[in-house]
Amino acid sequence: MAGASTAVTRPAVVHRYLAGVEGVRHVPASGPFVLVPNHNSFADHLVLDALLTVFRDAPTFYLTKAESFTHPLRSRWTEGMGGIPVDRDRPGRELLASVDRVFGSGSALVVYPEGTRGPGWPLLPFKDGAFRFADRGGVPVIPVGMWGNQDILPKGAVVPRRAKARVVFGPPLAVDPALPRPRRIAAIAEAAREAVVRLTEAARNPTPDRDREAAQQLAERAEAALETMLSRADQLPAAHRKKQARILLGLARRADPDNLDALVTRARLAGLRAMDAPAPLRPALLRSVRRPAEQALTIDPDHVMARYVLGRWHLMTPRPLGGRTEEGVVHLREAARLGAADTRFPMAYAEALMAGGRDDEAAHVLRGVLDSPAPDLRTADRRRRAAAHYSALAVADGPTSPVRG
Repeated sequence: MAGASTAVTRPAVVHRYLAGVEGVRHVPASGPFVLVPNHNSFADHLVLDALLTVFRDAPTFYLTKAESFTHPLRSRWTEGMGGIPVDRDRPGRELLASVDRVFGSGSALVVYPEGTRGPGWPLLPFKDGAFRFADRGGVPVIPVGMWGNQDILPKGAVVPRRAKARVVFGPPLAVDPALPRPRRIAAIAEAAREAVVRLTEAARNPTPDRDREAAQQLAERAEAALETMLSRADQLPAAHRKKQARILLGLARRADPDNLDALVTRARLAGLRAMDAPAPLRPALLRSVRRPAEQALTIDPDHVMARYVLGRWHLMTPRPLGGRTEEGVVHLREAARLGAADTRFPMAYAEALMAGGRDDEAAHVLRGVLDSPAPDLRTADRRRRAAAHYSALAVADGPTSPVRG
């Protein structure tokens, strides 16, 4: 039931009801924490569920009033959505055990410190349960402010209304660990309320500068999703990472259509999609790679990933469709110069040189890849590929070749 409902609600939130999201750099990609939002609509849960599914791999759990578990059907659905029952008047040991399991699994726990849905503004007084859980578990508290959810699903509404929500995440809250526990909890509760008030005000009053910053953070998160996919150590399917990246890039585009890194990452994602496609379909898919990469380079000729993507495009695309090996070599040479510390760029440059018949130059570049450290599986694989290329060049050129020397 939960899977069927989220298959509808998550895309609807992202594509129809979400006006913007800020502060994504404050949401850890892994590890436990307590998220404390304002609460003015049942849509709060649906919005946070849609976003946290994109930002994180671990599931998210929500403290939910015990009344939601009285009806068998509703109880099963609430459990499937990550709900944990809580008696707001008499929380017991079972609740503490459930919270411990959440933190032990590296998951996030969402607790609405107002305790119930409020009027939207001003906020209701905060209860201290969220901060006691965080202190007991030794996990950070991250505040978040939301605005517009109360118009999507007002109290008593069953059908969502046409409205837009905005979400602003804040940095983890700091508190003096030397304070006695009661004062420490009181201090972080006060800091959380001040932060949620400030973040909710920010959600109510967006600015172009903050939107541009939000787009940059979203683009960086999308690129990180692709890097994780390509790391050779990712345990999730590539299709999942690509979906994460697509959603993040869509949100970035909504915030700032001109964000350069989002533009290039879209081109890179299209290139990866083309590489995975059957050969007859690749030329059509490659069309969506060249234009954004070239557009990015007109803005920033030293954008290393744009150079890399465009260089790879030229090598992959048949000549009748515009691919030029010599242009690919030029772009990848610049990528290797700009990103020499990352062996993917020199490696791609070496392979472009080999494709152009410039074996001696390729051997020199490959030697640099072989001499570089390989701290992870991906770079170790790249070094093995470089070694195979280097050996092949040496054998092809004979014992007097400069490659052997």
